[in-house]
Amino acid sequence: MTRVLIADDNPRNIYLLEAILKSSGYEVVPAQNGAEALDRARETPPDLIITDILMPVMDGFELCRQWKADTILKTVPFIFYTATYTDTKDEKFALSLGADRFLTKPQKPDILLREIKDVLATTLGKTPGTKGPLEGDEMVVLRQYNEVLFRKLEKKIQELETEIA
Repeated sequence: MTRVLIADDNPRNIYLLEAILKSSGYEVVPAQNGAEALDRARETPPDLIITDILMPVMDGFELCRQWKADTILKTVPFIFYTATYTDTKDEKFALSLGADRFLTKPQKPDILLREIKDVLATTLGKTPGTKGPLEGDEMVVLRQYNEVLFRKLEKKIQELETEIA
C-alpha cells in the first residue's frame, strides 16, 4: 500500500485529504507542520508527501529544502498543495527547491488523485538525486525564499490597510 504523508496545520484540510486518499487505497500519515512531517518521514519514509506551505514551526518551503537535502528522503516525490501561495513566482520557487508538483487548493478529488498518480508514476523512472536545489547555491535559495515571504507579507499588509480604510 502506498504511504502518503500529509503536512497541514488545518485539521479540516488533513481530514479532507485523508478521506480522499484512504478511499482510493492509500495509507495516510498526518503531520501538523513541517518539522513533525520531517520527523515522521525520517522514522519511516513515505512513498509521497503532500504539504501545505503556510504552517507554524516549519513552513512547506523549508520542509522541501530540508527534504531534498536528506539523502534518504530526496527521492521521495514532493507535492505542494496550497491556498495561500498561489502566485506564479511562488510556484517557480517551489519547483526550484525540488518539488515535483505545485497544486492550488481546492482541487476536485479526481483531479487531485490523477496528479498524485502522475507524480508517483513519473518519479519511479527517475534516478536518485536528479531533482533538488542546486548545492552550493544556498544564498540564492535563501534570497528567493525571503523574496517570496516578503511579497506575501506586503500583500497581507495591503489587505489589512484596505480593511482598516
